[in-house]
Amino acid sequence: MQKREPRKPFQRENDLYITNKTDFNAQFKECIKILNSDVAEVYLHCIGNAINRGINLALKLNQAYDIFQYEANTSTIELTDDYHPLRDDDDFVIQKRMNSCLHIRVYRKLLDNNTKSMST
Repeated sequence: MQKREPRKPFQRENDLYITNKTDFNAQFKECIKILNSDVAEVYLHCIGNAINRGINLALKLNQAYDIFQYEANTSTIELTDDYHPLRDDDDFVIQKRMNSCLHIRVYRKLLDNNTKSMST
C-alpha cells in the first residue's frame, strides 16, 4: 500500500503543514519567525495523528508569549491510498477514505502593558 500525499490547498507564506516527522522545536521556531514578520499570523494545518502536535504547538506559543491567541476550525479531507498488486495478474486498487483535519489560526492580540515581550 502506498499513501498518496494529501492535497495542500493553502500555499501562503504563513501556512504551516504540521507533521509528526518534523522536529517540534523547528516548527515552533518557524511559527515565531512568521509571527514576527509583517504577516503577524500563522495558520497551522494538521491531519490525523498530527492534530495533537498542532494543538500542542498552538498551546506552547500561547503559553510562551501571552500576546498570541488562537482559534481552531475542523474539517475532513479525502485521502487516496494505492494498493499495488503483489502478482502481475492482480488488479491495481485505489481506495479513498476520509480523515480529520484541524486548522489553527495563531495571531497577535492587541498589546497592553502587562504582556511578555518576545525577546526570547
